[in-house]
Amino acid sequence: MVGDYLAEGFWRSDNPQAVRRAGNHHRTLSTYLSTLLRRGFVPEAVTEPAPTAQVAAQQPQRAGLPPFLVIRARAV
Repeated sequence: MVGDYLAEGFWRSDNPQAVRRAGNHHRTLSTYLSTLLRRGFVPEAVTEPAPTAQVAAQQPQRAGLPPFLVIRARAV
């Protein structure tokens, strides 16, 4: 389930068995891309890989949610 996407900040899963017991710091896509541009980087590729078949089978609610954002950028 996706919560308040625009609320950036630290979060931790309420599930004691969850993989993310240590927590994460959520940022929006625009925050990542704007930060790269401000620092003089040009994005060359952006991808959001799909979850593995195992994750989708074990947690169907996450089947359509990419677990990672991958950005390749170069300095100008």
